[in-house]
Amino acid sequence: MFLTPSYAYFKYAADFNSRESVCCDLKNEDGFYTVDFDDLERKAADPKTTLFILCNPHNPTGRVWTEELRRMGDVIRRHGLWVISDEIHCDLLRRDQRHIPLGKVLPDYDRLVTCMAPSKTFHLAGLMISNILIRSRALREKWLARHYNFDNPLSVAAAQAAYEKGEPWLEELRGYLDENFAFTGQHLREHLPKATFRVSQATYLAWVNLSAYFEPDEHLPLFFAYKAGVLLEGGNMFVQHSDCFIRLNLACPRAVLQEGLLRICGAVNEKHTEKYLGE
Repeated sequence: MFLTPSYAYFKYAADFNSRESVCCDLKNEDGFYTVDFDDLERKAADPKTTLFILCNPHNPTGRVWTEELRRMGDVIRRHGLWVISDEIHCDLLRRDQRHIPLGKVLPDYDRLVTCMAPSKTFHLAGLMISNILIRSRALREKWLARHYNFDNPLSVAAAQAAYEKGEPWLEELRGYLDENFAFTGQHLREHLPKATFRVSQATYLAWVNLSAYFEPDEHLPLFFAYKAGVLLEGGNMFVQHSDCFIRLNLACPRAVLQEGLLRICGAVNEKHTEKYLGE
């Protein structure tokens, strides 16, 4: 079970292991997402539901879960669910936000696995190192027996250096990302006023609803690749509850972001000008 729209690999994991995936659509109120707890409770109560994969903060919507975590924790305990909490974006918050690990809400719950990494925060994905915190001794022993442990000394040294010395750089990055998000919002208001966009509370990814400009069956990554020369991700890769959305990577220089937004908005407006003339 996971919250949708969802990182696609949660579903791929279920498919790969011949398991059924259960989707709980988040409520979307003008770009702000909340949990449908009635739906979550109903699906968690199904005896076949045994694992809840939580994205905290949430990808792709960028929600930072706060008071919701306690209610999720109540559902998890009540139904004895195993939980994998993906907290890889926990360092990349807007400056007015604070991350709460699920482990703080469930301090004595044994069926919890927390996944974190320096890869997103410090751009170290190529070094293939992450932090998997497994509370259950039996599950931890099974993991260690099956998992290939990538003991690269360079990866360990880089992760240690990032965590010990990287905070000043990270604080500058967070400030720059905050400004990129504000710039994106202003640009969309001026050039695509019917788009729905809210500054994400976390991540470096903008989640933009373009349903006023496109039909649900249009393949937006291909449209923007061919018409704008911009590579981006469309809602089609986020399982469900994501038609007509695009996800933009804002972790780039402002000049690159500006050029990308100009191309994106230009392509959309040109499409609708052609449509209007054709009619």
